[in-house]
Amino acid sequence: MTDERDVFRLWRAMLSRRLGKNSREALEVYENDCDLYAERVNAAQLLTEKDAQKLLACDLTEARITAEICERTKISFITKGSEAYPASLRSLKEPPELLFCLGDPSVLARPACAVIGSRNADDYSFRLTRRFAYELARADISVVSGFALGIDRAAHFGALDAKGTTVAVLGCGILCDYPRGSAQIRDAITERGAVITEYLPYQRPEASFFPMRNRITAALSRCVLCTLAGRSSGSLNTANHAFSLGLPVYVTPPHDLLDGSSDGIVTLLRDGAVQVCSPQEIIREVFL
Repeated sequence: MTDERDVFRLWRAMLSRRLGKNSREALEVYENDCDLYAERVNAAQLLTEKDAQKLLACDLTEARITAEICERTKISFITKGSEAYPASLRSLKEPPELLFCLGDPSVLARPACAVIGSRNADDYSFRLTRRFAYELARADISVVSGFALGIDRAAHFGALDAKGTTVAVLGCGILCDYPRGSAQIRDAITERGAVITEYLPYQRPEASFFPMRNRITAALSRCVLCTLAGRSSGSLNTANHAFSLGLPVYVTPPHDLLDGSSDGIVTLLRDGAVQVCSPQEIIREVFL
């Protein structure tokens, strides 16, 4: 049976995601989630009219349904106020109020490198990425990536090849089959690490979710490695989050300057990324 304390904790986190920063801060006077729910008519007077309406309209129904789904599917959830919440995420301008996790939440605190790149990866870039991820995982460094096809998938495979730890950060709900047919690798990652998201379990992906996902990918890591990126690759967004957080960004050498697939790598080099030719360079500079 679902613990009612979890329902109230989930309710508050889901509410907080809908409120503005000033409203969230105003409600901090209510330390107990149950007390806030019971006093929400009075609490609404502390908020703007728009946010007050959101508070009064938000009952326990969605939180209770979500908590029951999580209990049934063994998904844990981590609120921003809990001890399990990754400290590195607090440095974000917009830290997620809530994370859903399938697997071991403790791996989110491990030393990690984000490995990112294009969905449309050629054979060379796929093999290169898999090798880098393999060596990083062998050095007991967690490999964080976005679970997409192409370079992300190579990064997860490489870490799994090494029997290391890998974390997949999703731009949809954990129980959503996206990319289609990904259940097997999701389960494998769960065995060796964690699959996480800030979206509700069955939430379908939306275009705006992926840039939001990218900030988490960067913040969970001590550095970012990009092995392939075109001019408009979403990987550049992840790298820019890393730059803004003061994290080192590494790239592998562009292997074809004529077809455009490495234009994003060239951009990152101009922006201050460091070129590396082996995973050992990253390990020495960041993790030793």
